[in-house]
Amino acid sequence: MKASDFSLDTLFRANARLHSGSEAVVDGTQRLSYAELDERVDHLAHWLVARGIAPGDRIALLLTDGAPYLTAVLACGRIGAIAVLLNWRLAPGEISWIMGNAEPVMTLHNPRFSDLLAQSDTGERIEVDEGHDPQGQFETIVSGEEDKPLILPALPDTRALYMMYTSGTTGRPKGCMQSGSAVASSALGFSVRRHFAAQERLLSTNPMFHVVGMQQVAAMLACGGTCVFAGRDDDSAAILELLHRENCTTSSAFPQISFPWQAMNPVRDGVMPLQKYTGGAGMGKPQIYDFMESEWDCRVVGGYGQTEICGFSTFIDYPEMLANPKSIGWPMQHVEMTILDPDGNVLPHGEEGEICMRGPSVMMGYWRNEAASEAALGHGWLRSGDLGTMDDRGLLYLLGRAKELIKTGGENVYPAEVDAVFADMPEVLDAGCAGVPDKQWGEAVKAFVVLKPDANLSREEITARFKDQIAGYKRPRYIEFVDQLPRDPLGKLLRRELSERPVTPDQAA
Repeated sequence: MKASDFSLDTLFRANARLHSGSEAVVDGTQRLSYAELDERVDHLAHWLVARGIAPGDRIALLLTDGAPYLTAVLACGRIGAIAVLLNWRLAPGEISWIMGNAEPVMTLHNPRFSDLLAQSDTGERIEVDEGHDPQGQFETIVSGEEDKPLILPALPDTRALYMMYTSGTTGRPKGCMQSGSAVASSALGFSVRRHFAAQERLLSTNPMFHVVGMQQVAAMLACGGTCVFAGRDDDSAAILELLHRENCTTSSAFPQISFPWQAMNPVRDGVMPLQKYTGGAGMGKPQIYDFMESEWDCRVVGGYGQTEICGFSTFIDYPEMLANPKSIGWPMQHVEMTILDPDGNVLPHGEEGEICMRGPSVMMGYWRNEAASEAALGHGWLRSGDLGTMDDRGLLYLLGRAKELIKTGGENVYPAEVDAVFADMPEVLDAGCAGVPDKQWGEAVKAFVVLKPDANLSREEITARFKDQIAGYKRPRYIEFVDQLPRDPLGKLLRRELSERPVTPDQAA
Protein backbone atom coordinates (compact mmCIF):
# COMPACT_ATOMS: atom_id res chain seq x y z
CA MET A 1 0.00 0.00 0.00
CA LYS A 2 1.30 3.42 -0.94
CA ALA A 3 1.16 6.15 1.69
CA SER A 4 -1.49 7.86 -0.42
CA ASP A 5 -3.70 4.75 -0.17
CA PHE A 6 -3.79 4.99 3.62
CA SER A 7 -6.35 7.56 4.66
CA LEU A 8 -9.26 8.28 6.94
CA ASP A 9 -11.53 6.81 4.28
CA THR A 10 -9.63 3.50 4.21
CA LEU A 11 -10.02 3.22 7.99
CA PHE A 12 -13.70 4.05 7.71
CA ARG A 13 -14.37 1.59 4.87
CA ALA A 14 -12.62 -1.21 6.76
CA ASN A 15 -14.96 -0.66 9.71
CA ALA A 16 -17.95 -0.33 7.37
CA ARG A 17 -17.24 -3.95 6.45
CA LEU A 18 -16.27 -5.16 9.93
CA HIS A 19 -18.99 -3.32 11.86
CA SER A 20 -21.54 -2.80 9.10
CA GLY A 21 -24.59 -2.91 11.38
CA SER A 22 -23.12 -0.87 14.24
CA GLU A 23 -24.06 2.76 14.72
CA ALA A 24 -21.57 5.17 13.21
CA VAL A 25 -23.43 8.47 13.68
CA VAL A 26 -26.18 9.77 15.94
CA ASP A 27 -27.28 13.37 15.62
CA GLY A 28 -30.48 15.24 16.40
CA THR A 29 -32.39 13.88 13.43
CA GLN A 30 -30.92 10.57 12.31
CA ARG A 31 -29.05 7.44 13.27
CA LEU A 32 -26.83 5.76 10.69
CA SER A 33 -24.99 2.45 10.74
CA TYR A 34 -21.52 2.15 9.27
CA ALA A 35 -22.99 0.50 6.18
CA GLU A 36 -25.61 3.23 5.76
CA LEU A 37 -23.07 6.02 6.19
CA ASP A 38 -20.73 4.33 3.69
CA GLU A 39 -23.55 4.11 1.15
CA ARG A 40 -24.36 7.82 1.58
CA VAL A 41 -20.70 8.74 1.17
CA ASP A 42 -20.61 6.74 -2.06
CA HIS A 43 -23.74 8.45 -3.39
CA LEU A 44 -22.33 11.90 -2.66
CA ALA A 45 -18.98 10.95 -4.20
CA HIS A 46 -20.77 9.74 -7.38
CA TRP A 47 -22.70 13.00 -7.58
CA LEU A 48 -19.62 15.17 -7.09
CA VAL A 49 -17.70 13.35 -9.82
CA ALA A 50 -20.70 13.67 -12.13
CA ARG A 51 -20.69 17.43 -11.44
CA GLY A 52 -17.11 17.61 -12.65
CA ILE A 53 -15.38 17.83 -9.25
CA ALA A 54 -11.77 16.76 -9.80
CA PRO A 55 -8.90 15.83 -7.43
CA GLY A 56 -7.56 18.96 -5.78
CA ASP A 57 -10.78 20.95 -6.21
CA ARG A 58 -11.88 22.68 -3.02
CA ILE A 59 -15.34 22.17 -1.53
CA ALA A 60 -16.22 24.55 1.32
CA LEU A 61 -18.27 23.25 4.26
CA LEU A 62 -20.21 25.72 6.39
CA LEU A 63 -22.27 23.27 8.42
CA THR A 64 -23.18 22.31 11.95
CA ASP A 65 -21.80 18.96 13.06
CA GLY A 66 -23.67 15.79 12.25
CA ALA A 67 -24.12 13.09 9.62
CA PRO A 68 -24.08 15.50 6.61
CA TYR A 69 -20.79 17.08 7.71
CA LEU A 70 -19.11 13.70 8.19
CA THR A 71 -20.55 12.42 4.90
CA ALA A 72 -19.15 15.41 3.03
CA VAL A 73 -15.64 15.11 4.51
CA LEU A 74 -15.44 11.39 3.70
CA ALA A 75 -16.79 11.91 0.19
CA CYS A 76 -14.15 14.57 -0.47
CA GLY A 77 -11.47 12.13 0.62
CA ARG A 78 -12.91 9.38 -1.54
CA ILE A 79 -12.57 11.40 -4.75
CA GLY A 80 -9.48 13.45 -3.86
CA ALA A 81 -11.25 16.78 -3.36
CA ILE A 82 -10.20 19.10 -0.51
CA ALA A 83 -12.74 20.02 2.14
CA VAL A 84 -12.39 23.63 3.32
CA LEU A 85 -13.69 23.58 6.90
CA LEU A 86 -15.23 26.97 7.64
CA ASN A 87 -15.68 28.29 11.16
CA TRP A 88 -19.25 29.56 11.58
CA ARG A 89 -18.09 31.73 14.50
CA LEU A 90 -16.27 34.06 12.10
CA ALA A 91 -17.60 37.35 10.75
CA PRO A 92 -18.73 37.66 7.09
CA GLY A 93 -15.58 39.59 6.18
CA GLU A 94 -13.35 36.86 7.58
CA ILE A 95 -15.29 34.17 5.73
CA SER A 96 -15.00 36.22 2.55
CA TRP A 97 -11.21 36.43 2.81
CA ILE A 98 -10.90 32.66 3.34
CA MET A 99 -13.19 31.93 0.39
CA GLY A 100 -11.14 34.24 -1.80
CA ASN A 101 -7.95 32.48 -0.76
CA ALA A 102 -9.25 28.89 -1.07
CA GLU A 103 -11.36 29.48 -4.20
CA PRO A 104 -13.81 26.62 -3.67
CA VAL A 105 -15.79 25.42 -6.67
CA MET A 106 -18.70 24.43 -4.46
CA THR A 107 -20.04 25.28 -1.00
CA LEU A 108 -22.22 23.02 1.14
CA HIS A 109 -23.88 25.26 3.68
CA ASN A 110 -26.56 25.26 6.33
CA PRO A 111 -29.23 27.91 5.55
CA ARG A 112 -28.80 29.36 9.04
CA PHE A 113 -25.33 30.53 7.96
CA SER A 114 -26.39 32.17 4.69
CA ASP A 115 -25.67 35.65 6.06
CA LEU A 116 -22.03 34.65 6.65
CA LEU A 117 -21.66 34.09 2.90
CA ALA A 118 -23.13 37.45 1.91
CA GLN A 119 -19.71 38.87 0.98
CA SER A 120 -18.34 35.68 -0.62
CA ASP A 121 -18.15 34.25 -4.12
CA THR A 122 -18.81 30.63 -3.22
CA GLY A 123 -19.17 28.96 -6.61
CA GLU A 124 -22.09 26.52 -6.70
CA ARG A 125 -24.08 26.44 -3.45
CA ILE A 126 -25.81 23.37 -2.05
CA GLU A 127 -28.10 23.85 0.93
CA VAL A 128 -27.89 21.22 3.66
CA ASP A 129 -30.91 21.37 5.94
CA GLU A 130 -30.22 20.90 9.62
CA GLY A 131 -33.50 19.07 10.17
CA HIS A 132 -32.86 16.13 7.80
CA ASP A 133 -35.52 17.13 5.25
CA PRO A 134 -36.11 13.99 3.12
CA GLN A 135 -37.11 16.25 0.20
CA GLY A 136 -34.08 18.52 0.57
CA GLN A 137 -31.41 18.68 -2.12
CA PHE A 138 -28.62 17.16 -0.03
CA GLU A 139 -30.79 14.33 1.30
CA THR A 140 -31.95 13.53 -2.23
CA ILE A 141 -28.31 13.27 -3.35
CA VAL A 142 -27.09 11.01 -0.54
CA SER A 143 -30.20 8.80 -0.61
CA GLY A 144 -29.97 8.18 -4.37
CA GLU A 145 -30.49 4.92 -6.21
CA GLU A 146 -26.98 4.82 -7.67
CA ASP A 147 -25.54 1.31 -7.34
CA LYS A 148 -22.78 1.40 -9.97
CA PRO A 149 -19.21 1.00 -8.72
CA LEU A 150 -17.59 4.36 -8.12
CA ILE A 151 -14.81 4.82 -10.66
CA LEU A 152 -12.28 6.92 -8.82
CA PRO A 153 -10.10 9.39 -10.68
CA ALA A 154 -6.34 8.93 -10.55
CA LEU A 155 -5.23 10.46 -7.27
CA PRO A 156 -1.85 12.08 -6.57
CA ASP A 157 0.48 10.39 -4.10
CA THR A 158 0.18 13.30 -1.68
CA ARG A 159 -3.15 15.05 -1.45
CA ALA A 160 -4.93 17.10 1.14
CA LEU A 161 -8.13 15.84 2.74
CA TYR A 162 -9.02 19.13 4.37
CA MET A 163 -7.86 22.66 5.05
CA MET A 164 -8.42 24.33 8.42
CA TYR A 165 -7.70 28.03 8.53
CA THR A 166 -5.69 29.16 11.54
CA SER A 167 -5.26 32.73 12.72
CA GLY A 168 -2.09 34.44 11.49
CA THR A 169 0.40 36.68 13.27
CA THR A 170 -0.09 39.24 10.51
CA GLY A 171 -3.84 39.22 10.97
CA ARG A 172 -4.51 36.95 7.95
CA PRO A 173 -5.39 33.29 8.51
CA LYS A 174 -3.39 30.44 6.98
CA GLY A 175 -4.93 27.38 5.34
CA CYS A 176 -3.39 24.38 7.09
CA MET A 177 -3.43 21.41 4.67
CA GLN A 178 -3.73 17.92 6.12
CA SER A 179 -3.49 14.78 4.05
CA GLY A 180 -5.84 11.84 4.49
CA SER A 181 -2.94 9.73 5.73
CA ALA A 182 -2.00 12.35 8.33
CA VAL A 183 -5.56 12.44 9.66
CA ALA A 184 -5.63 8.64 9.75
CA SER A 185 -2.31 8.45 11.63
CA SER A 186 -3.56 10.97 14.17
CA ALA A 187 -6.84 9.09 14.57
CA LEU A 188 -5.11 5.78 15.17
CA GLY A 189 -2.66 7.33 17.63
CA PHE A 190 -5.49 8.90 19.61
CA SER A 191 -7.55 5.71 19.52
CA VAL A 192 -4.71 3.49 20.72
CA ARG A 193 -3.57 5.87 23.47
CA ARG A 194 -7.10 6.19 24.83
CA HIS A 195 -7.77 2.42 24.54
CA PHE A 196 -10.81 2.94 22.32
CA ALA A 197 -12.77 -0.09 21.10
CA ALA A 198 -15.79 -0.57 18.85
CA GLN A 199 -18.10 -0.16 21.87
CA GLU A 200 -16.89 3.43 22.40
CA ARG A 201 -19.45 6.23 22.08
CA LEU A 202 -18.14 9.76 21.68
CA LEU A 203 -20.11 12.73 22.98
CA SER A 204 -18.92 15.21 20.34
CA THR A 205 -19.25 18.83 21.45
CA ASN A 206 -16.17 20.37 19.79
CA PRO A 207 -16.99 21.51 16.25
CA MET A 208 -15.42 19.56 13.42
CA PHE A 209 -13.96 22.74 11.90
CA HIS A 210 -11.75 22.68 15.02
CA VAL A 211 -8.91 20.17 15.12
CA VAL A 212 -9.94 18.83 18.55
CA GLY A 213 -13.37 17.94 17.24
CA MET A 214 -12.07 16.46 14.00
CA GLN A 215 -9.40 14.31 15.67
CA GLN A 216 -11.84 12.67 18.06
CA VAL A 217 -14.45 11.99 15.38
CA ALA A 218 -11.70 10.48 13.23
CA ALA A 219 -10.62 8.33 16.19
CA MET A 220 -14.15 6.91 16.40
CA LEU A 221 -14.04 5.97 12.71
CA ALA A 222 -10.66 4.34 13.30
CA CYS A 223 -11.88 2.11 16.13
CA GLY A 224 -15.40 1.43 14.86
CA GLY A 225 -17.07 3.49 17.57
CA THR A 226 -20.07 5.81 17.46
CA CYS A 227 -20.10 9.60 17.06
CA VAL A 228 -22.94 11.22 19.02
CA PHE A 229 -23.18 14.88 18.00
CA ALA A 230 -24.55 17.49 20.38
CA GLY A 231 -26.67 20.20 18.79
CA ARG A 232 -25.18 23.63 18.28
CA ASP A 233 -27.89 25.22 20.44
CA ASP A 234 -27.76 22.65 23.27
CA ASP A 235 -26.88 24.02 26.71
CA SER A 236 -25.01 22.13 29.45
CA ALA A 237 -28.18 20.52 30.78
CA ALA A 238 -29.28 19.29 27.34
CA ILE A 239 -25.81 17.90 26.64
CA LEU A 240 -25.80 16.03 29.97
CA GLU A 241 -29.19 14.53 29.07
CA LEU A 242 -27.78 13.47 25.70
CA LEU A 243 -24.77 11.88 27.40
CA HIS A 244 -27.05 9.68 29.50
CA ARG A 245 -29.61 8.95 26.80
CA GLU A 246 -26.94 7.73 24.39
CA ASN A 247 -24.65 6.13 27.00
CA CYS A 248 -21.67 8.16 25.83
CA THR A 249 -18.41 6.76 27.18
CA THR A 250 -15.91 9.44 26.16
CA SER A 251 -15.82 13.18 25.53
CA SER A 252 -13.70 16.30 25.49
CA ALA A 253 -16.39 18.85 26.32
CA PHE A 254 -14.81 22.15 27.31
CA PRO A 255 -14.98 22.89 31.06
CA GLN A 256 -17.54 25.65 30.49
CA ILE A 257 -19.88 22.87 29.31
CA SER A 258 -18.96 20.14 31.78
CA PHE A 259 -18.33 22.24 34.90
CA PRO A 260 -22.06 22.97 35.49
CA TRP A 261 -22.82 19.23 35.41
CA GLN A 262 -21.68 18.93 39.02
CA ALA A 263 -24.90 20.62 40.15
CA MET A 264 -27.20 18.75 37.76
CA ASN A 265 -27.47 15.29 39.31
CA PRO A 266 -24.90 13.89 36.88
CA VAL A 267 -25.04 10.33 38.26
CA ARG A 268 -28.41 8.78 37.37
CA ASP A 269 -29.52 5.60 39.14
CA GLY A 270 -25.95 5.10 40.24
CA VAL A 271 -24.62 5.30 36.68
CA MET A 272 -22.36 7.82 34.94
CA PRO A 273 -21.63 6.47 31.44
CA LEU A 274 -18.66 8.79 30.89
CA GLN A 275 -15.50 6.72 31.40
CA LYS A 276 -12.83 8.76 29.57
CA TYR A 277 -12.35 12.51 29.36
CA THR A 278 -9.70 14.39 27.38
CA GLY A 279 -8.75 17.92 28.43
CA GLY A 280 -5.89 20.38 28.33
CA ALA A 281 -2.61 20.17 30.21
CA GLY A 282 0.12 22.46 31.46
CA MET A 283 -2.15 25.30 32.61
CA GLY A 284 -3.45 24.00 35.92
CA LYS A 285 -6.37 21.63 36.43
CA PRO A 286 -10.01 22.72 36.25
CA GLN A 287 -11.97 21.68 39.33
CA ILE A 288 -14.13 19.44 37.19
CA TYR A 289 -11.21 17.02 36.71
CA ASP A 290 -11.16 16.13 40.41
CA PHE A 291 -14.90 15.61 40.34
CA MET A 292 -14.72 13.34 37.30
CA GLU A 293 -11.97 11.17 38.76
CA SER A 294 -13.34 10.86 42.31
CA GLU A 295 -17.12 10.96 41.87
CA TRP A 296 -17.63 9.47 38.41
CA ASP A 297 -14.65 7.07 38.20
CA CYS A 298 -13.85 8.72 34.86
CA ARG A 299 -10.26 8.54 33.65
CA VAL A 300 -9.00 12.02 32.77
CA VAL A 301 -6.04 12.77 30.54
CA GLY A 302 -4.58 16.13 29.59
CA GLY A 303 -2.93 16.88 26.30
CA TYR A 304 -1.19 19.37 24.06
CA GLY A 305 -1.24 19.84 20.31
CA GLN A 306 -2.15 22.14 17.46
CA THR A 307 -3.90 22.25 14.11
CA GLU A 308 -0.64 21.68 12.22
CA ILE A 309 -0.19 18.18 13.69
CA CYS A 310 -3.86 17.08 13.48
CA GLY A 311 -4.69 17.72 17.13
CA PHE A 312 -3.27 16.26 20.31
CA SER A 313 0.37 15.22 20.11
CA THR A 314 0.94 14.54 23.82
CA PHE A 315 -1.08 13.01 26.65
CA ILE A 316 -0.62 12.91 30.41
CA ASP A 317 -2.74 10.93 32.88
CA TYR A 318 -4.39 12.77 35.74
CA PRO A 319 -2.12 11.54 38.58
CA GLU A 320 0.90 12.74 36.59
CA MET A 321 -0.86 16.06 35.94
CA LEU A 322 -1.14 16.56 39.70
CA ALA A 323 2.48 15.61 40.28
CA ASN A 324 3.72 17.77 37.37
CA PRO A 325 1.22 20.64 37.02
CA LYS A 326 3.22 22.45 34.33
CA SER A 327 3.73 19.38 32.19
CA ILE A 328 1.92 18.74 28.92
CA GLY A 329 2.82 15.05 28.92
CA TRP A 330 4.64 12.52 26.79
CA PRO A 331 4.54 12.39 22.99
CA MET A 332 1.94 10.08 21.49
CA GLN A 333 3.06 6.99 19.60
CA HIS A 334 2.97 8.57 16.16
CA VAL A 335 4.79 11.79 17.12
CA GLU A 336 8.46 12.53 17.83
CA MET A 337 9.11 15.70 19.85
CA THR A 338 12.15 17.67 20.87
CA ILE A 339 13.32 21.12 21.96
CA LEU A 340 15.22 23.18 19.37
CA ASP A 341 17.15 26.44 19.53
CA PRO A 342 16.49 29.17 16.91
CA ASP A 343 19.05 27.59 14.55
CA GLY A 344 17.37 24.18 14.62
CA ASN A 345 19.81 22.49 17.01
CA VAL A 346 18.50 19.98 19.54
CA LEU A 347 18.87 21.30 23.10
CA PRO A 348 19.88 19.21 26.13
CA HIS A 349 17.28 18.16 28.69
CA GLY A 350 16.11 21.03 30.85
CA GLU A 351 17.12 23.84 28.50
CA GLU A 352 14.47 26.23 27.25
CA GLY A 353 13.71 26.35 23.54
CA GLU A 354 10.96 25.82 21.01
CA ILE A 355 8.76 22.73 21.17
CA CYS A 356 9.09 20.95 17.81
CA MET A 357 7.44 17.84 16.35
CA ARG A 358 7.65 15.48 13.43
CA GLY A 359 5.84 12.38 12.28
CA PRO A 360 3.15 11.19 9.86
CA SER A 361 0.47 13.59 11.18
CA VAL A 362 2.42 16.80 10.46
CA MET A 363 0.72 19.12 7.97
CA MET A 364 1.63 19.30 4.30
CA GLY A 365 2.04 23.06 4.60
CA TYR A 366 -0.03 26.23 4.36
CA TRP A 367 -2.17 26.78 1.27
CA ARG A 368 -0.54 29.26 -1.12
CA ASN A 369 1.86 30.47 1.55
CA GLU A 370 5.36 29.17 0.85
CA ALA A 371 7.06 31.57 3.26
CA ALA A 372 4.94 30.48 6.22
CA SER A 373 5.33 26.81 5.26
CA GLU A 374 9.11 27.14 5.11
CA ALA A 375 9.21 28.93 8.46
CA ALA A 376 7.17 26.18 10.10
CA LEU A 377 8.78 23.14 8.43
CA GLY A 378 12.15 24.29 7.11
CA HIS A 379 14.32 22.55 9.73
CA GLY A 380 12.69 19.17 9.13
CA TRP A 381 10.54 19.63 12.20
CA LEU A 382 7.21 21.34 12.73
CA ARG A 383 8.04 24.42 14.80
CA SER A 384 5.20 24.98 17.24
CA GLY A 385 6.03 28.55 18.20
CA ASP A 386 5.68 27.52 21.86
CA LEU A 387 8.50 27.62 24.37
CA GLY A 388 9.17 24.62 26.55
CA THR A 389 11.59 22.14 28.05
CA MET A 390 11.93 18.36 28.19
CA ASP A 391 13.18 16.45 31.21
CA ASP A 392 15.34 13.32 31.16
CA ARG A 393 12.20 11.12 31.16
CA GLY A 394 10.97 12.73 27.95
CA LEU A 395 8.22 14.63 29.80
CA LEU A 396 7.48 17.97 28.15
CA TYR A 397 6.74 21.28 29.90
CA LEU A 398 5.06 24.31 28.35
CA LEU A 399 6.64 27.61 29.40
CA GLY A 400 4.91 30.14 27.21
CA ARG A 401 3.63 30.94 23.76
CA ALA A 402 6.39 32.45 21.69
CA LYS A 403 3.88 33.57 19.08
CA GLU A 404 1.82 35.47 21.67
CA LEU A 405 -1.15 33.28 20.96
CA ILE A 406 -4.21 33.79 23.15
CA LYS A 407 -6.25 30.63 23.73
CA THR A 408 -9.79 31.38 24.83
CA GLY A 409 -12.45 28.70 25.15
CA GLY A 410 -10.52 26.34 22.89
CA GLU A 411 -10.14 28.95 20.12
CA ASN A 412 -6.94 30.67 19.00
CA VAL A 413 -6.64 34.47 18.89
CA TYR A 414 -3.57 36.31 17.62
CA PRO A 415 -3.22 39.82 19.05
CA ALA A 416 -2.46 41.31 15.64
CA GLU A 417 -6.02 40.57 14.54
CA VAL A 418 -7.44 42.59 17.44
CA ASP A 419 -4.87 45.39 17.12
CA ALA A 420 -5.81 45.84 13.46
CA VAL A 421 -9.39 46.76 14.38
CA PHE A 422 -8.16 49.50 16.74
CA ALA A 423 -5.90 50.86 13.99
CA ASP A 424 -9.00 51.95 12.05
CA MET A 425 -10.48 53.92 14.95
CA PRO A 426 -9.69 57.65 14.49
CA GLU A 427 -9.91 58.38 18.24
CA VAL A 428 -7.20 55.85 19.12
CA LEU A 429 -3.58 56.94 19.33
CA ASP A 430 -2.18 53.55 20.30
CA ALA A 431 -3.62 50.18 21.29
CA GLY A 432 -2.58 46.63 21.95
CA CYS A 433 -4.03 43.50 23.47
CA ALA A 434 -2.84 40.53 25.48
CA GLY A 435 -4.21 37.40 27.05
CA VAL A 436 -5.24 37.50 30.70
CA PRO A 437 -6.35 34.62 32.95
CA ASP A 438 -10.05 33.79 32.86
CA LYS A 439 -11.74 31.19 35.08
CA GLN A 440 -14.34 30.22 32.50
CA TRP A 441 -12.42 30.40 29.22
CA GLY A 442 -8.82 29.78 30.31
CA GLU A 443 -7.73 33.08 28.83
CA ALA A 444 -9.55 36.22 27.72
CA VAL A 445 -8.59 39.05 25.41
CA LYS A 446 -7.83 42.32 27.19
CA ALA A 447 -7.24 45.52 25.22
CA PHE A 448 -5.14 48.48 26.35
CA VAL A 449 -6.11 51.74 24.65
CA VAL A 450 -4.42 55.14 24.46
CA LEU A 451 -6.83 57.81 23.22
CA LYS A 452 -5.80 60.88 21.27
CA PRO A 453 -5.89 64.18 23.18
CA ASP A 454 -9.47 65.44 23.66
CA ALA A 455 -10.89 62.24 22.14
CA ASN A 456 -13.78 60.42 23.78
CA LEU A 457 -14.50 56.74 23.25
CA SER A 458 -16.32 54.48 25.71
CA ARG A 459 -15.96 50.74 26.22
CA GLU A 460 -19.49 50.32 24.86
CA GLU A 461 -18.61 52.21 21.66
CA ILE A 462 -15.48 50.12 21.17
CA THR A 463 -17.45 46.90 21.61
CA ALA A 464 -20.04 48.08 19.08
CA ARG A 465 -17.33 48.83 16.50
CA PHE A 466 -15.85 45.37 16.87
CA LYS A 467 -19.15 43.77 15.91
CA ASP A 468 -19.03 42.23 12.41
CA GLN A 469 -15.29 43.01 12.19
CA ILE A 470 -13.97 39.86 13.82
CA ALA A 471 -15.46 36.82 15.56
CA GLY A 472 -17.03 37.24 18.97
CA TYR A 473 -14.45 35.14 20.80
CA LYS A 474 -11.67 37.41 19.46
CA ARG A 475 -13.23 40.62 20.78
CA PRO A 476 -11.85 42.17 23.98
CA ARG A 477 -13.63 41.04 27.13
CA TYR A 478 -11.79 43.73 29.08
CA ILE A 479 -10.65 47.21 28.06
CA GLU A 480 -8.27 49.39 30.06
CA PHE A 481 -7.58 53.01 29.08
CA VAL A 482 -3.93 53.89 29.67
CA ASP A 483 -1.61 56.87 29.08
CA GLN A 484 0.95 54.82 27.15
CA LEU A 485 1.85 51.27 26.25
CA PRO A 486 5.09 49.53 27.28
CA ARG A 487 7.41 49.19 24.30
CA ASP A 488 11.06 48.28 23.86
CA PRO A 489 13.62 50.64 22.21
CA LEU A 490 12.61 49.32 18.78
CA GLY A 491 8.92 50.03 19.40
CA LYS A 492 7.87 46.42 19.94
CA LEU A 493 4.93 46.09 22.29
CA LEU A 494 5.79 44.23 25.49
CA ARG A 495 2.67 42.11 25.71
CA ARG A 496 3.95 40.05 28.62
CA GLU A 497 3.90 43.17 30.78
CA LEU A 498 0.34 43.85 29.71
CA SER A 499 -0.73 40.31 30.63
CA GLU A 500 0.65 40.79 34.13
CA ARG A 501 -1.48 43.87 34.88
CA PRO A 502 -4.47 43.25 37.17
CA VAL A 503 -7.94 42.76 35.72
CA THR A 504 -10.72 44.60 37.56
CA PRO A 505 -14.52 44.36 37.15
CA ASP A 506 -14.81 47.95 35.91
CA GLN A 507 -12.67 47.02 32.87
CA ALA A 508 -15.28 44.56 31.55
CA ALA A 509 -16.29 45.40 27.98
